[in-house]
Amino acid sequence: MNKMLTFDEIKNNSEIQTYLEFTDKASTMGEYKEHGVRHASRSAEVTGQILKDLGYNEKEQELAKIAAYIHDIGNVVGEEYHDQSSAVMFLNVLGKDRYSVDVLTVAVAIGCHEDKTTKPASPIAAALVLGDKSDVHHERTQVKDALINKADVRHEKIRTKYSRYINKHEKILDACRKVSVVVRKEIMTIELRLEIDTNMSSVMDYFEIFMARMNHCRKASEVLRCKFELYINGDRCS
Repeated sequence: MNKMLTFDEIKNNSEIQTYLEFTDKASTMGEYKEHGVRHASRSAEVTGQILKDLGYNEKEQELAKIAAYIHDIGNVVGEEYHDQSSAVMFLNVLGKDRYSVDVLTVAVAIGCHEDKTTKPASPIAAALVLGDKSDVHHERTQVKDALINKADVRHEKIRTKYSRYINKHEKILDACRKVSVVVRKEIMTIELRLEIDTNMSSVMDYFEIFMARMNHCRKASEVLRCKFELYINGDRCS
């Protein structure tokens, strides 16, 4: 009988931890947003909470958290098609002796989380999309000037004088000061609530960069039989 797959097993797996560490280094070297343990942990927490709030059972919550925690490890190989790379790497970590319906359910969820052309393949995959795509917090910003301590860059004087953003994407991420995902089961609605510092980036800039991401969240919410609503600085945008 196959050993039951658990979130603790995956989180404590040394090989997966190594992948996450190098994924974060690779994203930094590639001048891209953070993809390390912080993003993995935050994605897993939000993904599991969404299913919990919607009444899914503990096993489904557990599998969703696993998928969310390792969904980006394929960035070690490269950003393009990293969803599929991540799924294959996950299967290789476990080995064929561990293959089961649960394991393949996780692999499918990981393997389709970047496909914005269609709806996610399952509720677990849908929750993963929402957990991943909702992480637009400023803590994911990679400030290019390595001579400046990242915490110090948050100070406005230092930011104005020294900070250089890698691209517009990074600037908008840094402007997003607070993020929350709210599930309202009574009306079957999932809300993404953002607080954006409009002195750093406009709301229109956010939509220019993240419209495809928000549409992906809408499709994922539909799989969970929910409406998706976006609020920015208290105003409903969708």
